[in-house]
Amino acid sequence: MNLLRELSMGEIVSRIAAVLLYAAIQGFALAGFARLLGDKRPQYEGRLTANPFAHISVWGTVMAALFAMSWVRAVRLDPAQNRLGHWGLILVALLALGVIVALVPLIDLLRPLALLLPRTGGYAMLYVAGQLQIVAIASVALNLLPIPGLIGGVLWQAIWPGEERRLLRLEPFGLAMVIVAIVAGWLPNLANVLLPLVQLR
Repeated sequence: MNLLRELSMGEIVSRIAAVLLYAAIQGFALAGFARLLGDKRPQYEGRLTANPFAHISVWGTVMAALFAMSWVRAVRLDPAQNRLGHWGLILVALLALGVIVALVPLIDLLRPLALLLPRTGGYAMLYVAGQLQIVAIASVALNLLPIPGLIGGVLWQAIWPGEERRLLRLEPFGLAMVIVAIVAGWLPNLANVLLPLVQLR
């Protein structure tokens, strides 16, 4: 409850807007890189789209609104279709996370466009852009963890490509542990540490 009192409604709304943008880019990047490497499964499952609602995770959105860290709904990959085999799954994950890292300095380059908007709209755009940078870089750090349900969880599918059903059953438990760790403060938001390393200003 103390956390909710500290967060303003504007901050929560801007984080939700930021996580919608984050989910659209992250989910599309995962599906897109998988498709480039020959895996058609994400496309068949409707994930090769920039529509954020195809990728958004409800609990990931809640964590973004409260703690500025998030994840997308897991993208199902098929190592048998990947041109690089099961280790190609790790490449897909790293490339997709790399897109989000590259997004942070790109946002800095686009900030002057906000000055072309009316004052209220420009301020809102700048605030959402700032929140997007925080959510994006913190989420990349979080999703590097090899936990089923996070992007880094593809490591286990690469190691045990025939155990998808077992890994799917572990996802709810993995994400539950992540949520508990974030709320308890065991997984801190690393944006303050990492942002200066990738921002242009």
